[in-house]
Amino acid sequence: MGKASSKSSPRPSPVGPKALSLPIFQKLKNRRVILASASPRRKEIFAASDFHPEIVPSTFAEDLPHSRFQGRLADYPISTGAEKAMEVYERLVKENEYDPPDLVISADTVVIFPPEKDTAEGGQYHGEISEVLEKPINKNEQTRSLSSMAGRQCEVITGVSIVYPTVEAPGFKVQSISASTLVQFYDNSNETIQAYVDSGEGIDRAGGFAIQGLGGILIEKIEGDYNNCVGFPSSAFWRWISDLDADGIFDEAWQ
Repeated sequence: MGKASSKSSPRPSPVGPKALSLPIFQKLKNRRVILASASPRRKEIFAASDFHPEIVPSTFAEDLPHSRFQGRLADYPISTGAEKAMEVYERLVKENEYDPPDLVISADTVVIFPPEKDTAEGGQYHGEISEVLEKPINKNEQTRSLSSMAGRQCEVITGVSIVYPTVEAPGFKVQSISASTLVQFYDNSNETIQAYVDSGEGIDRAGGFAIQGLGGILIEKIEGDYNNCVGFPSSAFWRWISDLDADGIFDEAWQ
């Protein structure tokens, strides 16, 4: 006996009427697209393209050991983002195998200081060790991080992963990209740094600062995508996923 079918009620399209008329936007209409993140900033970046996925935050612990990625720290947010996307996809399939996601999107943004290009042999700070700066655990750690970066650069890297269904085991496929932005800090005084820390902003952000908020006063310039610093490289993402679609990657999954 075959499995009984289960019809779900129509869901709002993730693509609104003012979205760009690119093939990928049209193809995502009436698809179940999930953003595996509770970040309001990522939601806002998608909304700027009039794209409104379902929000299902991942429960992945985000505790991969940094030591596993030493010398290639850019792989850390890619691996974390992939784990987050897979956790959400597998959970939703278990909850209702008749209504699986068509696409799960996840992201993980980290700050690396100093940038690995600077600590590699021949780099400006060769001999120092590049580290992943997580969200500071308290204001003292936030102050230390911002003071160490004064007058110097850090690298903001976002790993973006997608998960979509396939007929081959394990029933889904993962693909990932990453984007990098270099952030140059002013040689901020202790007074300026302390004033920013006392504002309460940045304590919940990687590296201890929010470039789109008061933290902008600490920044001299950036090289790369501004939205990547906020939490999601939307331009790179849409170009990438459009290329995947043009290559027929989603044809089987979205028939």
